[in-house]
Amino acid sequence: MSRGGGLSFIWDDLRYDNTYQLDSNYFRVRGTYYYELDSEKYDEDRFRNSADLKFNYQRPFASFGEAHEYLLSFHGRYEGHYNSQQLEELEQLIVAGLALNTRFNDVNHYDLGLTLGFAYSEEEKDDDWPREEMGHGEDVLNRAGFGYFFEWSNAYTFAHSGVQLMAKLSRYDGNWSYDKGQFYTVDRLTFSAVIPLADENNLLHFTSQYINRDYELDLLGFKDTLYRVAVEYIHYF
Repeated sequence: MSRGGGLSFIWDDLRYDNTYQLDSNYFRVRGTYYYELDSEKYDEDRFRNSADLKFNYQRPFASFGEAHEYLLSFHGRYEGHYNSQQLEELEQLIVAGLALNTRFNDVNHYDLGLTLGFAYSEEEKDDDWPREEMGHGEDVLNRAGFGYFFEWSNAYTFAHSGVQLMAKLSRYDGNWSYDKGQFYTVDRLTFSAVIPLADENNLLHFTSQYINRDYELDLLGFKDTLYRVAVEYIHYF
């Protein structure tokens, strides 16, 4: 278990309760610096500071449905993590593909999003524990290859209060261009709630996340699973 805090800088062309519009460009960029109060359980000398960078681009180019309520978009993203998530020294994911988005309106509204793309992944695992306890070298601890990426996102927003509940499931399945016999998969399940404070420029964000990684062999001697819980205050200028 590790505790810590962080500071993020965010550029977001799509606020949490808005929808995509046809033939418009949307950029979402987030850079975060973390500092952990607790050293890693399996590596007391590990640096406690870490950083994340996330970049998303989406451009709707076609619509269909009786009211043109379904939007098809080009989608691209980059996610990079340095010295974060305890046993991860470095991880990068690049995705290019298509996204389908729609909103179902009533008094409240429900947003559904599906993303499917071709992806490149690079991972370098902190090797102290796997090397010393499991006898693994860099040939299996550091790996890169290609695969597919899938994400399913759901958001339900209450119109009167602006409170939004979200559930998101994503998977990277890497099976191409890895060294012989290797593969790498990452499953993420995220639940979150956004609560406006006075207005939509001041938000309280609660997040719970489950991340599971899998390989062709046992790298750690235990499941490579991470549980995260976070509370954020977000202010838009």
